[in-house]
Amino acid sequence: MKGVVVLFWMATMSWLVIEKVLPPLERGEPPTFHSAYGDLDPEAPAIGWTVAWNDRPIGWAASRVLHPNSGLYEVHSRVHFSHLPLEEMVPVWMRTVLRNAVGSLGSPEMDAFNRLEIDPLNRLVGFRSTIHLKKVPQAIVIEGTIEGTRLKLHIDAGDVSYTPSDHYLPQDALVGDELSPQSKLVGLHIGQTWTVPVYNPLQPESPMEVLEATVKGHETINWNGRGVDVLVVIYQTDSGSALGAARTPRGKLWVQFDGIVLRQETWLFGSRLAFVRMSPEESEKLTIGLDDILMTRPTSRREKDSLELPMDR
Repeated sequence: MKGVVVLFWMATMSWLVIEKVLPPLERGEPPTFHSAYGDLDPEAPAIGWTVAWNDRPIGWAASRVLHPNSGLYEVHSRVHFSHLPLEEMVPVWMRTVLRNAVGSLGSPEMDAFNRLEIDPLNRLVGFRSTIHLKKVPQAIVIEGTIEGTRLKLHIDAGDVSYTPSDHYLPQDALVGDELSPQSKLVGLHIGQTWTVPVYNPLQPESPMEVLEATVKGHETINWNGRGVDVLVVIYQTDSGSALGAARTPRGKLWVQFDGIVLRQETWLFGSRLAFVRMSPEESEKLTIGLDDILMTRPTSRREKDSLELPMDR
């Protein structure tokens, strides 16, 4: 009889370990602002990226961390689209309407500026994301502020301003901008999952969404002329908010085992937006004279025009 009791106890404890203990251990600690940015050197130069749309080069991006005197530290990024494929960014049925409405724009230039503000305890305080389309004076501006676990948004889109409903924000969640590359994700392991709140200034009618990130496996990619072993992270619609076919990949990252992101892809409007990290030498060439421009948050067409780099002209 004692043997039966012992076997039953062992079976019960095994179930508890498998069902209740191992899943949290496998999920691990999700990336946070501290793990992503806390140990970055504020004196380090900006990180450069090449930008492609469906494998066609269309621009560049740059990002860096600053520690201003306010006690906060800030993450700044600028993505420059030298020619924006507007017709590929709307449904097929809308393309004729768009062509007639903005035919004179051709494939216009666009800049996306993003600023994250993080407090000394590595908690997100707020963010500001600005879209400027050359030849179009109005800008899209999304501003977010954090109050406890609530994210409050305010949106200016042309002549329209509005404040959508608050969003719940998981504690220490690493909020992302779908138009800006993520430079670092440390402490990853295969099977790890976490939720990722993301916002997209090109969709001001519904700018916030929660995605589910999963470290799917590892592979070898070619980067900067050499093979590099990386972990592959997939972003999908959160399993709690969508079912079935809707859980197709929304993004993908290739991350070195030390946490350095080498490539990032985002699916927008049925197309693939890719960021590929430049080598340190390429980044230096791109960002010479860029720092002051990168940190500027233009609010008017006049300021935007003053931000052109020699490579933009």
